[in-house]
Amino acid sequence: MTKRRRHQTRTNLLLSWHRWCGLVALVFLLLAALSGSLLVYKQALVKLVITPNASLPADYSAAQMAPQLERIAQRLDADVAAYLIKAPSSEEPYWTLTRDADRKVQLLALDSLEPYADNLWLLQVLGFFRSLHTELFAGVIGETLLLGSGVLGLFLAITGVILWWPTKRSFRWRWVLPRRINPLYLMHYHRHLGTLAVPVLLVLLLTGSIMLWQKLTKPILAPPPNTEYPQALDPAATTTPAQLFLQAQTYIPDGWPTYIRLGPPEKPAASFRYRLPDEWHPNGRTSVKIDLATGTVTVSARSDQVDWQQNLINQNYPLHSGYGMNWAYRLLVMCGGITLLWLSITGGWSYLHRNR
Repeated sequence: MTKRRRHQTRTNLLLSWHRWCGLVALVFLLLAALSGSLLVYKQALVKLVITPNASLPADYSAAQMAPQLERIAQRLDADVAAYLIKAPSSEEPYWTLTRDADRKVQLLALDSLEPYADNLWLLQVLGFFRSLHTELFAGVIGETLLLGSGVLGLFLAITGVILWWPTKRSFRWRWVLPRRINPLYLMHYHRHLGTLAVPVLLVLLLTGSIMLWQKLTKPILAPPPNTEYPQALDPAATTTPAQLFLQAQTYIPDGWPTYIRLGPPEKPAASFRYRLPDEWHPNGRTSVKIDLATGTVTVSARSDQVDWQQNLINQNYPLHSGYGMNWAYRLLVMCGGITLLWLSITGGWSYLHRNR
């Protein structure tokens, strides 16, 4: 067998693997791309449609959050442990309550703590697409399917470039941005745009796959060691949510509170998460946990003091979603999602067109 023939055989084999892997992952990548593209501007849509007049006062601080948290906890009463509470921020200038049982979201106005009541259909739509994007409405099974599809997507991105490379001189912008769609040129659209967008696609697919892997199996890296402060609080003393909040803040004085979890009376505890200055992750990766039964306070390693490997892992969520990043990167993420959607459509359409 000549060298050229061996090369052609390997190319045909790679093309066959690319085609069949694409068909296996087609539906899942299409759904993930569609839902992910719509979720990129979730915060902007909520502000535009539900909270158009909401804004964070320039002097708003943890001292003002504490009494508001107290009022929210009193309103929730015995059900406070069934909610994940998100503190206001400049990107989301309102309190967000998410009920664990059904993931129902409620937004509270910053000044009155009254729930927003207009255009709440948007929260339902966003919740629908979030469930579709993260688990395909199928829990662990859906997450597993998405993880497998993400790995196949990485394979498709790499092999697509390899297959395209020998014809790189034929690159034309008209295949990337066609004025009209001609079914005869579907594969041209697929190859050229896919190759151009491969850096963005690799970032989105890799970060998404890593997050799913860590959720389904175990962290890729061992978590950084925590710092415990035994009997930092008096277990016999009466502590309110506001006092716990302010106590936690003393351990991360430069952090902005994000997620808050208050435990039930039968298991008194509280956890607070913080975003540090200049941190990419919109919700932060530093936390303080208080066990009221023992008075022990546990503080995680600060996200700005972990090693580079852990710091890289911490960036998966902002790099994948665009949340916490600047407008240019967020736009790039949305374009990457739309590109993946287009590649799924053109790849599947081309296969059907050739085999009908």
